[in-house]
Amino acid sequence: MYASYEIFEDADRHAHALAGWEQRYDQIGEGAFRSAVKQVSMAGVQVFQETANVRVVQRGQLPAGYVTFGLVLGGGAPFSFQGVKVDGNGMVAAPGAREFLLHSPANMSLLGIAIESDKLEAAADAAGVDIKHELLGQHVLSIPGAAGARAGRRIVTTVEAVLADPHAFSSSDGPQNFANAVTDSILELLTFHVPSREDRLTYACRSDIVRRAHDLVLARPEQPVSILDLCERLRVSRRTVQNSFQSVTQMNPLSYLRAIRLAQVRRLLTATPQSEVPVREAAMRWGFSNLGHFASDYKSLFGELPSQTQRAR
Repeated sequence: MYASYEIFEDADRHAHALAGWEQRYDQIGEGAFRSAVKQVSMAGVQVFQETANVRVVQRGQLPAGYVTFGLVLGGGAPFSFQGVKVDGNGMVAAPGAREFLLHSPANMSLLGIAIESDKLEAAADAAGVDIKHELLGQHVLSIPGAAGARAGRRIVTTVEAVLADPHAFSSSDGPQNFANAVTDSILELLTFHVPSREDRLTYACRSDIVRRAHDLVLARPEQPVSILDLCERLRVSRRTVQNSFQSVTQMNPLSYLRAIRLAQVRRLLTATPQSEVPVREAAMRWGFSNLGHFASDYKSLFGELPSQTQRAR
């Protein structure tokens, strides 16, 4: 596992800080250079979030053996990757061992994700996502801006969780949980470019898929269930999982399963006194390691902070 957060005042030092990348950054915007890089690498997945205050030209070679993705988090103007405009409605997607040219604007914030090709292929097969080689050759894929923003926030949150407590991800399951969370977010965006397949499942079958997913959450309270977990354990494709939840619950799978875990935390809080089970412990028991995000999600669902929930006496 490798995790770091660094601040730079020189473009070359910034470029060299990205582990495993052969590249050069040329500053072309005026002003003193200021930048930062947050990066985490484990279990065949590398994620980095980079920011810089001035316009930069990035040239180099994409890591061999990986498929690289990029999501725009912010910038004073669109990016340009291999001559194609990239903004909030686009995602960089390119196979490794190829030269690249990226123009990044002033005040840019970019999320880069490199996933081992074999790992991405295995995850896609398990999820029923057919990734064609020609798809990645397009360099930039159009995606719904809202979906890209959600995926970006999820990945950034995962990276920040590792940086805040690296030891929590050093366990046997930690690296794979990190890799699954990132890969799952990317596959969700790639599904927008997978042709729809006719879904002949009955409503009863879809309901059964939702029920079994619900049971999985209750059986693994301390470990959140990802979409990849559902696909592998239920032996169905990602699209089937998504269609089933949308049909039965009118919610996406992750939102539904998060609500189920939040409901279990609330039940635990109302059934126990604060002195016996503090809010932090209750959240951790149901897989919420980031208390800030937990409190925000809890308030959104129940209209009050967990600290305001009436406890048993």
